[in-house]
Amino acid sequence: MSKALTAGVIGLGSMGMGAAVSLVRAGITTLGLDLRDEARSAFAAAGGMPAPDATTLARLADVVLVYVVNAAQVREVLFGPGGAMPAARRGTVFVICVTMPPGDAIDICEQLTKAGMLAIDAPVSGGAAKAAEGQISMMASGSEAAFQRAAPVLDAISATVFRLGEAPGAGARMKVINQMLAGVHIAAMAEAM
Repeated sequence: MSKALTAGVIGLGSMGMGAAVSLVRAGITTLGLDLRDEARSAFAAAGGMPAPDATTLARLADVVLVYVVNAAQVREVLFGPGGAMPAARRGTVFVICVTMPPGDAIDICEQLTKAGMLAIDAPVSGGAAKAAEGQISMMASGSEAAFQRAAPVLDAISATVFRLGEAPGAGARMKVINQMLAGVHIAAMAEAM
């Protein structure tokens, strides 16, 4: 019998909090990290376990989801002083749920895999309401091994995972296209009004 997965969520903003609470609802032991006291308190009130720092979270988690603002923040929380990656066990899956340029996604995922980790480039769509329901869409690329290991976590937080191959950067490229199409439709609606 395999042991149950433990998940960690770095960044408890509107999307990260929704994912973290959805994991708790699914019965997955979940640690959450955020700079804001109120986010950590809200997560604890929802049944989650606030982590004191990225090192502790990574040491305990089998799957780490990163929900920060941009590529610079991803690099900081993973590779900076006190970052998650050096503390993680080999084979930990890092799911990078951040909208960023494809080149950054490729570089970050390659750094993780070179260190013996599994990486999924997985920006998300659906907004805070869908995140709170565990119904986001993920545009994801990564190895079969990463997807298999993270499957219970991905199932708990998403309605749809669009698997775009194994090469990192494919998820980020699809998210850029998604954002561009959304912008075009908003502009067209504004013109029509």
